Amino acid sequence: MPQVRKIEDAELMQRLARIFKDVGYEAASLAVLANATGLKKASLYHRFPLGKEQMAEEVLAFTNQILDTHVFPVLSDVTRPEKKMSSFVRVIDEFYLNGNESCLLNLLCPPRGEESARAKAIAATFKRLIDALTHVAEETGAPKKLAKARAEHALVELHGALVLARATGDDKVFQRMLTRLPTIILTSDS
Repeated sequence: MPQVRKIEDAELMQRLARIFKDVGYEAASLAVLANATGLKKASLYHRFPLGKEQMAEEVLAFTNQILDTHVFPVLSDVTRPEKKMSSFVRVIDEFYLNGNESCLLNLLCPPRGEESARAKAIAATFKRLIDALTHVAEETGAPKKLAKARAEHALVELHGALVLARATGDDKVFQRMLTRLPTIILTSDS
């Protein structure tokens, strides 16, 4: 008889993501992860035989599915760049709970220079975001190099605002950044 799962995969990924966002990869001990998921350590090892690293990789894959469903389609839509950025801001605001949610990519990042599947997945996600935002900036007439610089600037502002909002407890920092975000990509100066 198959064993009944106490928690469905999507809920498990959300709970693991939440704890990684709250305490970061290093501080997320197996005991903390077990407590957050409501599972025993043995159950976690049964589902994730490679341990915390596998949990982090699967949470990243789950997060990328969310981005593939909600973020990337907005940026690749056939609408005007202004509409894309307006939709992107709305989706990002929801995704980060109005600035009350930390950046999972940041909190799962391994130390500089560490080669791992997790490091590669995070780098690939940021590259996809830069490429998608670069494309939107190019649609405004910006040359490729300037468009990429704008995309990088937008992500620096976005993730910097998340860090500052978390550190200060002031989600208005994030909200102010969201009002600037479209201008960074859409500005017409070259």
